[in-house]
Amino acid sequence: MRTTRTAFWIVCGIFLFSAFAAGQAGRENVITINGGRTTVYMKPPSPVVTQAQPAPAGLATIYSNLGTGDNVYNAIAGTGVLGRDVPNQPRPEWVANGFTPTADHTVTEIHVGVTYVSGDNEMVLSLNENNGGIPGKVLHTWHFANLPTFGACCTLQVAKLRAGIPIKKDTLYWVLVRTSHQGTDTWDVWNNNIGDLQGPFSNNTGQGWNRQSVQELGAFGVFGQ
Repeated sequence: MRTTRTAFWIVCGIFLFSAFAAGQAGRENVITINGGRTTVYMKPPSPVVTQAQPAPAGLATIYSNLGTGDNVYNAIAGTGVLGRDVPNQPRPEWVANGFTPTADHTVTEIHVGVTYVSGDNEMVLSLNENNGGIPGKVLHTWHFANLPTFGACCTLQVAKLRAGIPIKKDTLYWVLVRTSHQGTDTWDVWNNNIGDLQGPFSNNTGQGWNRQSVQELGAFGVFGQ
């Protein structure tokens, strides 16, 4: 069974938050805690495992918290990515996770572990510059549809850019996951990384981006030259 310390403690905490969690379900066996921000699957992950697409040989790993095999990401816990009209959810949410390259690179691929709960099955991914601790200028945007169902592992969304995006060492960049402007009822989950790693985090719950904090990151990898 695929588990992590994060999933264990979150599931244990459900009993403490049961009164709050009641009425927050949007799909059978799926609940939210933490004001709707954390999404938890209340059964073991699906035994059907889809192998993640690896980064091509020869690409440099600029940043990655992705696991391997059937432990690429935490299949049963993550941060909700929510449109403004998701039933029973108190607020929308978009999420950005930061990384800082240790050398100059050109980004050609970004892999993220995002799954689907309800509503329009789609998401928008972007690579952004930093702007004083929140996501700034968009460097490139990708759109994905037909995401795998929350509770399953280990399909990744793979964003590719043949020409590449130059990035500078010792500079913070953001990988950002949001709903589309049309997907007002979209409920996705940016699944937690498998190693409980923390890093720069920013979210937008409808009032603009919150300044950088340090929290558990979603599963993602940035690759290139």
